[in-house]
Amino acid sequence: MGQRMLIRFRPRVEPLEEKQPLSVSASTAPFVNSKAGSQSLISPMAVKPNYGYLVYRITNPNRFNNKLTPPFSHVLVQSLQPVPGQVYNVLYVAVRNGTALTFDASSGFSVKFPGQPGSSPILTGNEQWKPGQEFVFYVLTKKYYPMPSQVHSGFEFDLGGARSIAIPGPSGIFLRVNYDPATFGQTLDWIVAYGPGAQGGKGVKFGMPDTAIDEFVSAKTKRNDFGGYF
Repeated sequence: MGQRMLIRFRPRVEPLEEKQPLSVSASTAPFVNSKAGSQSLISPMAVKPNYGYLVYRITNPNRFNNKLTPPFSHVLVQSLQPVPGQVYNVLYVAVRNGTALTFDASSGFSVKFPGQPGSSPILTGNEQWKPGQEFVFYVLTKKYYPMPSQVHSGFEFDLGGARSIAIPGPSGIFLRVNYDPATFGQTLDWIVAYGPGAQGGKGVKFGMPDTAIDEFVSAKTKRNDFGGYF
């Protein structure tokens, strides 16, 4: 899509099921060499790398990162391809490039979903991840929340050798989407930018209420350099 999504757009979806409450407490898992968390809490045994890039949940939004403007780039993080006409639940996380750099296939960025064999490259061919650009990582599933743990499990990123996990939480869930490959990209953009988990409305200033919005920055970034993220 070349134009901004209108909030009046409503995707062809079936009615939502009643959501079950999930834990939204902060992850206490470490970032490296063990289970990683998407917030800025580090276990006593964690070792923060001084190379690559780490993914953090945006809990201190600012004027640069507090807007979601579709269209987004999409990455399906599963080996089993969805079947047209089937009804799926969507689990996703949106990740913003919080650096001033543009990345491409040679950067070697990869992502993995728990239970899936191996990792998948994020960028292939001529694809680029530009500064401020959001990528949406998602799976289509018959399960309500297909993670081993609601607190410690999420999309597992390897960005320049630094490993971290983005935990979708309750905001990253959207139920009963009738999958049509011709329109799903538009549907997913609407879900991320305007759906219930996004707190509704373009230009939304998200923060703690939205658990599925993350950003990656250099692993060398310190707390005082980046608004409290580390």
